[in-house]
Amino acid sequence: MKHLSKVLLLAAFVAFITVPQSIFAQTQDNQEIDADDEYEGDGDYYEDEEERLTPNGAGDQYISIQLMGAFPIGFGEELFPGGALSLGYHRFLTDMIAVGADMMFGYNPTIGSNIFTYIPFTVGITFQPYVWRFEFPMTLNVGMAIENYLQYNYFPGLFMKAQAGVYYRMNESWSFGGECNFIWMPQWYKDGSSVHYTAVTATLGARYHF
Repeated sequence: MKHLSKVLLLAAFVAFITVPQSIFAQTQDNQEIDADDEYEGDGDYYEDEEERLTPNGAGDQYISIQLMGAFPIGFGEELFPGGALSLGYHRFLTDMIAVGADMMFGYNPTIGSNIFTYIPFTVGITFQPYVWRFEFPMTLNVGMAIENYLQYNYFPGLFMKAQAGVYYRMNESWSFGGECNFIWMPQWYKDGSSVHYTAVTATLGARYHF
């Protein structure tokens, strides 16, 4: 009986020493796993708000709206400065290259208080490098336009536009900035004559990113 009592006391002593250590070690392992899950669970970890503004990636999209002043260079008839409104949708193929489509309505007053109007539909490709919050889109658009002057309509008319600008990314959803555009719209007639509308525009724009 005394021998059995000694064995039981020894077993209790060993359990008293080893069991708490095992529980403590298991608790540490679980805490380390939880910490790793908290850091790596979403694949992204940011120390401050500035780190959240990452470059655009493939599949990112944005809708743009632009209000512009249009300053004609030539069109056969004398034109006065006018304006234009543009709406567009674009999707990134990589972090710097996007493709999209734009619709635009523009006008220029003419001599005699008449109005020359044009509504182009274009597709384009954009190359956009960036520095910190600033984005520098450079876009080439080509398409066709509906053109009207007095009772004369011209369709389809070739429309080309090259643009470059700078935008400031306010947050993940919005950026604001401006662009300069060069527009070329030729008109060719059956008698072999032609006129060419060329203009430069100064643009204020906003883009919604999603």
